[in-house]
Amino acid sequence: MNEIRNIAYTTARSDVFEMVPAAAMSILDVGCSNGALGASLRHALPNRQIFGVERDAEFVAQAEGQLDRVIHADINEFAWGDVFPEAMFDCVIFSDVLEHLIDPQKHLIEAQKCLLPGGSIVISLPNIRHISALYSIFLCGTFPRRDRGIFDRTHLHWFTRRDAHILLAAIGMQVEAATYTLRVGDKGGGLLNKVVGRLLGPIKEFAPVREFLSYQFCLRAINVQDAPVRPLDVPNTQFP
Repeated sequence: MNEIRNIAYTTARSDVFEMVPAAAMSILDVGCSNGALGASLRHALPNRQIFGVERDAEFVAQAEGQLDRVIHADINEFAWGDVFPEAMFDCVIFSDVLEHLIDPQKHLIEAQKCLLPGGSIVISLPNIRHISALYSIFLCGTFPRRDRGIFDRTHLHWFTRRDAHILLAAIGMQVEAATYTLRVGDKGGGLLNKVVGRLLGPIKEFAPVREFLSYQFCLRAINVQDAPVRPLDVPNTQFP
């Protein structure tokens, strides 16, 4: 893994951390990388049990010093029922993972089977509707392949926020919370992104901001039977 990708996939991910329920004591981080996210979750509550699945051997070696158990496996070939034969997690995390999988829905269903009553699934995905993607595709006329970000060359799927809601609803899960990482261009950091975050952060749920300036979105979903009685949180077919 080159240095750019290494940096992109080894942070503690405060946006994902925020979506993990404070009461979750047993957590599975699918695609746990070097264990940085799991370590931050354990630091917040030392009694938590944190499990991870990771295919990169170097990351596995690093994560083993951070988490209770790390399974070295290619998630596309992961035998969920053999490793986790019963419900045992309060939260399962897919942080920048689903877009790399051959069949994302299949693995969400398997993760759902591992949830304890009242458990949740947290997913984080890059937003293909971001203004930088519109610029590349509609103005420049190209679909780039890069080492990280929305156009990471290893992506097999691309998602909008609506796509993610529909994917979760299809397996009987309802989104109950979300965070949005605002960014103007493809690269993070910089003064402009800080200004945008500060000025537009308070109105990030405003549809044009949420849909076109969210570079990344993070959703927490629970089983419909555990959710308050209300319609499925699937966006209408009409924008926004």
